[in-house]
Amino acid sequence: MKKIILLACIIGCIVVAGCVAQTGKNTTPDSNSPSTTLSIPATTPGIAQTLPVSAKDGVTGRLIVAIGSYFGELPVFIDNTSVGTVSSAKPLNITVNEGHRTVRVCSGTRCEQVGVEIKSAIKTSIDFEERLKNNAPQGSLSVSLGDYNANLPVLIDDKNRGNVSMGKPLNLTVSEGRHTVKVCSGSVCEQQDVEITSTKRTTVDFGERLKKSIRQGPLIVSLGNYIAELPVFIDNTSVGNVSTVKPLNVMLSEGNHTVRICVGLICENETVVVKFAQQSIVDFGERLKKSVEFSTPTVRIVNYFITGNRLTVDAEFINPGKTDLSMGATVGVGYSYIDSATHQRENQYGQYRFTRSVKAGSRLKQTLEMTLSGGSSTIASEPTIVEVII
Repeated sequence: MKKIILLACIIGCIVVAGCVAQTGKNTTPDSNSPSTTLSIPATTPGIAQTLPVSAKDGVTGRLIVAIGSYFGELPVFIDNTSVGTVSSAKPLNITVNEGHRTVRVCSGTRCEQVGVEIKSAIKTSIDFEERLKNNAPQGSLSVSLGDYNANLPVLIDDKNRGNVSMGKPLNLTVSEGRHTVKVCSGSVCEQQDVEITSTKRTTVDFGERLKKSIRQGPLIVSLGNYIAELPVFIDNTSVGNVSTVKPLNVMLSEGNHTVRICVGLICENETVVVKFAQQSIVDFGERLKKSVEFSTPTVRIVNYFITGNRLTVDAEFINPGKTDLSMGATVGVGYSYIDSATHQRENQYGQYRFTRSVKAGSRLKQTLEMTLSGGSSTIASEPTIVEVII
């Protein structure tokens, strides 16, 4: 009886082992079984990345998302994954894995969505301009400074959209909805919330608020007795004109400012320190006389006279440049004299060379002596500068 029981146990074990072996064989993956879809979420907006794709192939194509001339920087989502931003000046160019994808662009709370089929080695382009203009209209916004004299950056929803200055408002196209407009001068900022609609123009003027919150001082720009009427630029912004009879008076925020006046291509600059309630003055008269009247190295004759056959010339050597120069000048003069042999008046022309060293930005007055060879009773015409050699 014991032998029969033992034999039955052995047979049972063999059967169980066979079952286990058969079960293990069925768990081996079939090479022909369907692949699993992987989802790789984006981590850094604006960086090209790989989107959901079949784990089997891993083939990619290019996708370009644009918004035409629609103004703004808008987020882009592909298969509900953020992949960066797109603007009118910069389309989004990314690598996307093969397959059917859903592309969505949002302006505020309004989104536009399309489905695309991405194929390997094929560039696919989508432009949302018309959809956005029709379904997410924009409105006009004008930001100004009134008569506050400055050139300041404008931030809308904390993004820099350009600069505004006195007499030159910043005009923008902004998506409908509520936005925050801010201008800053140094560490002092003024801001205002606006509601943008496509049916009317919205204007914001920060002039009076900036005057109250930022300390200012007066500046006078003049030309002395230099005769002209010229535009004035402060910190590269035009602030008006100055003339010989009418100085320009402006109010500026405290601190350093650069004042510039130009005559053609020749400009004079001055850095001024403006202080609260203290008058600052900058006069460009003498500098303009030096730099503009003679913009290149010049030698001119101021006066001359003749004694016997001796010609004396008072000349001025002018160096408007920024380096010292050795300047050569040739003086020419026509003259006549009575020949001692024939007692006839003869005509003659003489040239005389003079060289002087002239420091940068200075003028050097010199007396030049010339002997007019010939006979007696010498008569000279007005001498001229024939040539200047640097």
